[in-house]
Amino acid sequence: MNIGTTTISKEPDEFPYWDFAFLDVEYDPEAQAVWMNYKAAAPQHFPLEMFIEVVKLRESLRGMRASECGARWPIRYFAIGSKRPGIFSLGGDLAAFAVAVRNGEHEMLRAHANICVDIMHSLDVGFDLPIVTLSAVNGQCLGGGFEGALVTDFLVVERDAKLGLPEIGFNTFPGMGAVSLLTRRAGQALAERIISSGSIYSGQEMFDLGVVDVLTPEGRAHETATAWMREGGEDRWRKRRALAEARRRCFAMPREELHYIVDLWVECVKALADHDLRHMDRLVAAQRRLSRARLKAARNDASTEQAVGSLETVTND
Repeated sequence: MNIGTTTISKEPDEFPYWDFAFLDVEYDPEAQAVWMNYKAAAPQHFPLEMFIEVVKLRESLRGMRASECGARWPIRYFAIGSKRPGIFSLGGDLAAFAVAVRNGEHEMLRAHANICVDIMHSLDVGFDLPIVTLSAVNGQCLGGGFEGALVTDFLVVERDAKLGLPEIGFNTFPGMGAVSLLTRRAGQALAERIISSGSIYSGQEMFDLGVVDVLTPEGRAHETATAWMREGGEDRWRKRRALAEARRRCFAMPREELHYIVDLWVECVKALADHDLRHMDRLVAAQRRLSRARLKAARNDASTEQAVGSLETVTND
């Protein structure tokens, strides 16, 4: 299922002031970079509406580049970040997934996943634009959130960020790109170890494993990514783009491969038992506690730390 053809693009002459419910769009003229930031008040997971907004942004950028505004707003980089303190993304909408499994709504799961991997594929090929993509990861980056970061050409990650694929905890696997993406970045043996363990890794650990490209101190993901993009100007960008294009050609991730893995994922999810769904429920509850604590973080930093700890405990249980 591809929703790009049903999407209304933003007006090119309104860039960079495109308004979205869940996404903040910013333009850095020095780096010639478009930032797509998850808003501070956006859901911690990926609801369908957020996928639709990403597609609208993709189509809008393509339309702008093809218009007379393209010369006014040149784009070398597309960067993904988060304005949510302590959270990059917690991935899929587990609460909706659990309801769909209990109700036998398996085709809804398949449609949701297929929309996701269509977006993943378009990010993998840089929206078919001459750009370099990167993710600036802070805080919790789990499940589909980690997949969404892995699909970009480069990863800038805070040293104390938490990254992982906890799906094995409820007897399924990450079905929206992680198998292909991690194998490409880290090799088959290490990819299988990360996926099958369900462990949560720090940014430092992922850097040591060769998954992360640039490591940065806590709270500096955006700053470091900005400096990295600005460094060396057009000459450095051309070298990075050549490397990114070489990776894409040598380690292609065909759309058909992604949709085939989605079908495997749906079959796996259909077989989940009650105790698997209850574990998913506990993880959703921990995520909600984290969300409430995050909203109170300005008044009580300790509450955020307590909720983060509870989420990690459930994830690794």
